[in-house]
Amino acid sequence: MKIVLTTHVFLPDHSAGTEILTFNTAKELQRLGHHVEICTGLPKQFGLPDSQRFDTYEYEGINVHRFLHDKAPMGEQSNVAEAEYNNIFFARWFRSYLKQFKPDIVHCFHLGLLSASCIDVCHELNIPIVMTPTDFWLICPNNQLRLYDNSLCTGPDKNSVNCIKHGVYNNQPKYIGWMFSKLPDWIVSAMVFSLNKNIFSKIWFIPMVRALHQRADFLKQRMNMLDRVVVPTNLMERILVSNGLLQEKVVFCRYGIDSTKFAPKKRLQNDDRILRIGFIGGISEHKGAHILINAIKLLPSNIPLKVKIYGRQTDFPKYFDKLLCLANNDPRIHFCGTFQNSLINSILSEIDVLVVPSIWYENTPLVIYSAQAVNCPVIASNLGGISEVIHHKKNGLLFKAGDIADLAHTLDQLIQDRGLLEGLSQNSIQPKPISQYAEELIDIYDKTMSGGKGYT
Repeated sequence: MKIVLTTHVFLPDHSAGTEILTFNTAKELQRLGHHVEICTGLPKQFGLPDSQRFDTYEYEGINVHRFLHDKAPMGEQSNVAEAEYNNIFFARWFRSYLKQFKPDIVHCFHLGLLSASCIDVCHELNIPIVMTPTDFWLICPNNQLRLYDNSLCTGPDKNSVNCIKHGVYNNQPKYIGWMFSKLPDWIVSAMVFSLNKNIFSKIWFIPMVRALHQRADFLKQRMNMLDRVVVPTNLMERILVSNGLLQEKVVFCRYGIDSTKFAPKKRLQNDDRILRIGFIGGISEHKGAHILINAIKLLPSNIPLKVKIYGRQTDFPKYFDKLLCLANNDPRIHFCGTFQNSLINSILSEIDVLVVPSIWYENTPLVIYSAQAVNCPVIASNLGGISEVIHHKKNGLLFKAGDIADLAHTLDQLIQDRGLLEGLSQNSIQPKPISQYAEELIDIYDKTMSGGKGYT
């Protein structure tokens, strides 16, 4: 079988959960005898001519085709905000690529940077296409279902007013964004209505407002053009269906991990009784490292603990500077940078508990599955797909998302009761191996292709 996998970014430049999942899936499908290639993007490639926007490289035996992306007009498309979800320039290249490679199926793990124009191209060429949404890009321009004030939402409201306010807040000068966010919803709705009358058309941010208004309906239509939507959590299914996905499109399939990298074992307690706490993830606000640091600062300085924070520090430098300021040279808190994914077993073996303090509707971070694979307990926000995997007082502890005091209290419980930590470790739930995950995907592919799709 010839298979194309898509993801917004990929290794070696980016190595978060979606990228690792895509890579592990590709390698396992290869091992099973299938021909797999990956299409991906690379952001912030400024000033390139259109003719240099695509390149190809090989990563550990996988051919990777890459769109060198920039938030700028490309080809004949001038509305950059529209190109975020309907990139005509990329679609032209993707059409040519598919005609040459002739895949049996396309499986999208993410369409950010590439856009949902991929779906139109597959329909045009009669190629089956499935998607495993790893975040909420299909319904949220920000991927995270978080508004400008960090409150959570469940998708675009009427006329996408919440999305428009957020978009203007993020992309316009600070004072304009703040003023726009304070407008009553009915005024923004009236502005949206007037777009069709070409009123306000000369205001510079109107193309973005128009694109954000149209995004929800456009992606709802494309979402239902997918042959299957392979959801990894009940949360993802509920949110997508409530935002217009047809229920009959849904197939449930939890992620798998490369279990060959992990060795489940009885975890040994430290002789010095220090509680070793780990954070592994994106150094970005929605991942919540600041929640963990603030919780540590609430605990008395003489409590025996050590915190290791792993993650790339250059992605969001202003946020990382904020973390440094919060830590204030606390000797208990260590910023450890990033590491190669092949080392994750040893990294997890050096901590007693993994903390996942996310403040958004996490789908399911792969690091949670990795921790469970080595019997490492997890303390996590009681939010999103996390609570489908971590069960309170069984294989981990849950705290109220964003509640610093609750997290501090939860950590103190483990410090005072090391028997609790040992019990959580013994109750770890072993995750699905990537081999099983790939077999389940192949079954989904076969059933999808038997529906009559294919080259004519």
